[in-house]
Order: sequence, then structure tokens, then C-alpha cells
Amino acid sequence: MKHSLSAAAAGLLALGLAPAHAQGGAPASGVTIYGVADAGVEWSNNGAGSSRRLVSGGALGSRLGFRGVEDLGGGLSAVFRLEQGINLDDGTLGQGGRAFGREASVGLASTAWGTVTAGRLPTPYYVAQSGVDAFSWMGSGGHLAITRSTDATRQLLPLAVSARFDIAVGYVTPRLGPLTFRAMAAAGENQPTIGRAYSASATYRNGPVDAVLAWARQQGADNANGRIDAVVAGGSYDFGAAKIFAGYTAEKNSCGTCTGALARAQGVTGAAASEFRLINLGARVPFGAFTAIVQAVRISDRSAYAAATGQRDATWLAIGGEYTLSKRTMAYASLGAVGNQNGSRYALGSGSAQQPAGLGGAGDHRSTTLTLGMRHAF
Repeated sequence: MKHSLSAAAAGLLALGLAPAHAQGGAPASGVTIYGVADAGVEWSNNGAGSSRRLVSGGALGSRLGFRGVEDLGGGLSAVFRLEQGINLDDGTLGQGGRAFGREASVGLASTAWGTVTAGRLPTPYYVAQSGVDAFSWMGSGGHLAITRSTDATRQLLPLAVSARFDIAVGYVTPRLGPLTFRAMAAAGENQPTIGRAYSASATYRNGPVDAVLAWARQQGADNANGRIDAVVAGGSYDFGAAKIFAGYTAEKNSCGTCTGALARAQGVTGAAASEFRLINLGARVPFGAFTAIVQAVRISDRSAYAAATGQRDATWLAIGGEYTLSKRTMAYASLGAVGNQNGSRYALGSGSAQQPAGLGGAGDHRSTTLTLGMRHAF
């Protein structure tokens, strides 16, 4: 067994990207064991009351993974990845208790033609999210932290939160100069609430510029009954003294059969759609081992509610920081706040640890969340 110890390798694996040989020479054969252990303490106030909890995945989801490569010669390799999510607060499996809920895939990788994998895979749209988000999912400033805390937890960005497709085939090109392309399709076979799904992305990396454009679609049951369409565009520019991020993310959900994380916003019925648009501007400013982070997000609610609600747009502000303790260990902190009006009931969690249902209560209280945590990658 070969253990990946460098920070760069740990970060690549943590984001669930394709094996490095998709963009370079063939790797040596072997199996790598890797993982992330991430836990934090969260204080949240939603006007009606406050809550405190220990969260798992306040920056990145805790996980244990196995990645294998066999060199077949001629620039061709067999690859596999088995990655399970772990709830560090109680030791249970994540993703609803799946054995390998983060990824379960096998495929072939060619230095000339790219990588093809099949199984349960992270979508190109989900992977692209970190490229526009200054917090890169961390704390109460990352895009995945926000929900609507009604009688159920309702997502603003359901395809970003669900993150993965079952019964999927994915393809990643080799690096074509500054460009990399990804595409994925999922069959949705015999599933009572969803049908086929698709996602694609293009990434441009050249010097200080890092730009991304990604799209995803989830069909309703029987490939009818509405659908969810999602797009993200933006990126970052590294000035040296600061790295500036800007992004536009939008999801429109008319799927009448989708449930759970893919359900429409409460109050949207029939063939109507819930629709949310997020525009963000943020920065990461390094000071030696410490990196300060700031971000502002404007939330536009364009949902077609059955009954008039009034404007539910909001501004979400967050500050935070990361302190590198070693090549593999990082401490982090964030403070985020979002306003509510006309029963919008936005609530901020921490990273992938979202707030439970019913936290907001009646009224239009401001949701404020403070998170302190530590992440160790191995």
C-alpha cells in the first residue's frame, strides 16, 4: 500500500477529481488509502432561539477512500475508486448509510484519450462549484451550507447538494493546453422519483486565471414530470496578494416527482418551478500560514409559488479563515449571516453539515452561524 501524504494529493482526492494520469504520464501501479477527518463546533442563532452542535464535514466531508491504478502498458491504465463518507460526530456512514456513498467506480485511463469511469460518480457540476466559491464549501460561507429550514430541509441548489449520479458513465479529457472537459450521463433505471441525468463542464487554467462553466440536468420519473436544470459560471484570478472569486449559480426545479434533497421549494405545486440564483463575490488573502476569507452572496428567489409571498431575495455575508498547522492539518473558522423576509426562512449550516428542519421558526429572523473546526487529510 502506498500512502499519499502530500497536501496537493490530499486536496485532489478530497475533491473527488479524476486520477492525475488523465492529464499526465501513466502512474505506477498500486493502491492508495486516503481520507479526510473533519469535525467542528457550531453555534447558530435564528432569532427564535440558538443551537449548538458538533458537526462532521464543516470544511470537507469526512471520508475514507481506496484508489487503485494498474499500468496496462502503452499509456493505458485500469483505475478504480471506492470512497465512503463518514459522519465523524457519531461514526456512522454518510450519504444515507451507503457503504461507498461518495464514489464507487471503475474504468480505463489513457494518457492520449482521457479517462472513462462507470458507477456512482461525483458530477462535473458539483466539482465545478469549488472553483467559484471563495470558501470552497467551508463553514457558514460555502455555497452548500444554506438551506430553507421549513417543516423539511429545502435546498436552494438541489443538484449541487446531491452531488452524485448513480448508474453513471463519466469521461474526462486529457489536459488540452489550458482546457479540461468533463461529461457524465446517468441512466436512472427503475427509480420511482427520477429519470436520466446529465452533466458537463469546461475548465480553463492558465497562470493566475482559473475559470469554469458547468451544467447539469435531472429528469423527473419516467424522464417526464418536469426536471431540474443547473448552471454555474465564474472562477478566480490570483493577484498574489489576494485571490478574487466571482460566480453565478442557478437552479430551476420543476420536477414534480423528485423527493428528499431534490424536492422543490415548499409552496411550489403542479408544473411550476422553484428557482434560485446566487451571485457571489469573494476573496482569499494569505498571511503566511493563515488565509483570510470574505464573501458576499446575493440570493434571488424566482420561484413560482402557488400563493403570493412577496420578495424573498436576501444578502448573505461571511468572513472566515484557515490556518495551516502542517501539510495535512488545518484549523478553520467562519462567521456567516443571512437575512430573512416574507417567510423565506434561510438557515446557515457549516460546510456539508446543513441545519435540520424547523430551525427557523415563525417570523423573519436573521440566521447567524459561527463555526470552529479542524481538518486532517491523510
